[in-house]
Amino acid sequence: MNQENFVMFKGTKDGINIILQEDISFTELKTLFEKKVIESAKFFEGVKTSISFQGRTLSQEEETAFLDILSEHTTMTITFIRDGSKDDPTQKIPEGVTLPEDMEQYYITKYHKGSIRSGQCLTFDGSVVVIGDVNPGGEVKASGNIIILGQLKGIAHAGCNGMTSTFISALYMVPVQLRIADIITRFPEENKKGPKPPEFAYVEDDQIYVMPLA
Repeated sequence: MNQENFVMFKGTKDGINIILQEDISFTELKTLFEKKVIESAKFFEGVKTSISFQGRTLSQEEETAFLDILSEHTTMTITFIRDGSKDDPTQKIPEGVTLPEDMEQYYITKYHKGSIRSGQCLTFDGSVVVIGDVNPGGEVKASGNIIILGQLKGIAHAGCNGMTSTFISALYMVPVQLRIADIITRFPEENKKGPKPPEFAYVEDDQIYVMPLA
């Protein structure tokens, strides 16, 4: 098979389908994917769309690697990721359904590659995934959810438009401050020491609770 067909992009009414060859190694596929993305950069320029990975089952790490490449080489905004194998109501907005404006924030997601340094503030009207750390003095604000694929040591404010049903999660959570809607909590110093599992924070009974991701 022609290597040109190992990675294909197909525009549909639902978004962009990314069709991947199944029977080659992930390392080879990743190289071909990056080459294809670079060659197709104009195709993605300024695009705001959902995407779907098809033809191959990806692990979370593999999917993140592809998203990382898209973030590095294109200016596209990914609104959400559709399940390529089946309809998944947690990921796909059903046809013919118009979401209330406040619910749309769950389906519009910004992927930010790189750490948020001291003095930086990343703000987005939707959910945010940071592929990196949020360092002390750095801040992430989102009207939707916040997911940190790294260490959260600065400030995270989810639901900044007032939605208490949003959440914050991080692989290592030792923030200066957590805020969901108008509810604020700080971590005691004793909770900032030693190894920790990935955790998520959510609101219940007007309080922020932090639980391990399991």
